[in-house]
Amino acid sequence: MKKSIIASIIGVVATVAAVETSYGQGSVFFNNYSSSATGAIVTDAVTGAPVSTGWTAGLYYGFGTLTTPSQLTLLNLTKPFGTAGLAGYFGYDGTIASIPGYLPTTGPITFMVVAYNGADYATSIGKGQSTLFTLPSIATGTSPVGEFGPGFTSFTVAVPEPSTFALIGLGTGALLFLRRRK
Repeated sequence: MKKSIIASIIGVVATVAAVETSYGQGSVFFNNYSSSATGAIVTDAVTGAPVSTGWTAGLYYGFGTLTTPSQLTLLNLTKPFGTAGLAGYFGYDGTIASIPGYLPTTGPITFMVVAYNGADYATSIGKGQSTLFTLPSIATGTSPVGEFGPGFTSFTVAVPEPSTFALIGLGTGALLFLRRRK
């Protein structure tokens, strides 16, 4: 009888551990509108004005203390930037980013926030990114969800000037004209 009770307990513990491992995820608030990051607004590099309507924030992450953006994975979570008094801020509605595969034993996790004004970061003309910042750990299970903290700092986005587009157009036109003459 005692052996079957002990075997049952071991079986339950093993099952819980397997479920936690296979469905592990960590959580962090995805925003820059919090007590620890209130100064981390996103601005236009040329005008200095906070970005707003038409701009989107995205999140990249990677396990460990990483140093290059290519080591990170895009999380399928985006948030629009606010308008008026919330310009330059995203995630002010308390959005929680769930990081798949993160376990209590995973340790540090590195993030990078991106901002862009098109369909996605890769194809947008106007875009920018934060510096990489690492948190020692994030919430798992029933732990309270934390914030990015002071590691996340302000950054700017660059939008090519209209003169850049004009030069590209002129160069393309000249190439087509020269090709047609031959």
